[in-house]
Amino acid sequence: MHSDGYYFGSTLAKRVDYFAFPRTGSHFLWTSFTGLFDLVFFANQFVDNPEARQRNDELNPLATYAMKLREDGIPIQPVYINAAPNGVHGGPVLGADPVIILIRNPHPTIYSWYHTATERWSARIDDIPSWIRDAYAGYARFYDTALDLARTHPDRVHLIRFEDLKNSPAPLAQVAAFIGVRPKLSPEFVFEWTRFDRMTREGKRTFYRTGDNATWRTDPVWNDHLRRVNPGDFTRFGYSEQP
Repeated sequence: MHSDGYYFGSTLAKRVDYFAFPRTGSHFLWTSFTGLFDLVFFANQFVDNPEARQRNDELNPLATYAMKLREDGIPIQPVYINAAPNGVHGGPVLGADPVIILIRNPHPTIYSWYHTATERWSARIDDIPSWIRDAYAGYARFYDTALDLARTHPDRVHLIRFEDLKNSPAPLAQVAAFIGVRPKLSPEFVFEWTRFDRMTREGKRTFYRTGDNATWRTDPVWNDHLRRVNPGDFTRFGYSEQP
């Protein structure tokens, strides 16, 4: 594959730009992508570094093996998904290629981001309420831009909700149709193997944490911070739940 033509062998790869805010479930979705598509990559720091290899150690090897399979008769259809078209977690922009955007309920998103930063990367956060306030403001800016792109360019921007990914194989079929390729594995098969409890290894994990949207609600200290911060209304993003 080379950058001037995006060919894989003699086949022109489909190219898509991808945007998501931190901790919205990108790595969960990308495991599904490996089952649906013949993904191709340029060598880059996102796929070959110690952090990426450590993340993979938290996955069930049977699930990652299953995602490498291919159903009989499905041709190779290379797909290049640019995971950082505007920098790592850079705000959504519409360029020459179609766009996929992943969104998740902001409350578990910010909660997961905080705990991953402090427990996995040993970040020191002295003023937690201020950090939470800034994180919610960043989420709002990111997805205000994202939803505006989706409204104004519905034929070129495809929005995926993390919550829908957890509930049904339908979003996987829809994203394959958006990209315009036949999945190498059925969305139903991929969905079954990427259920969060099946995709991850048992035991303590610091990157693939709980995969649910409810854990933050049972943390009284966190909810005390939220009441002080009052992060605001997120119904415009499709999430009416309030702290």
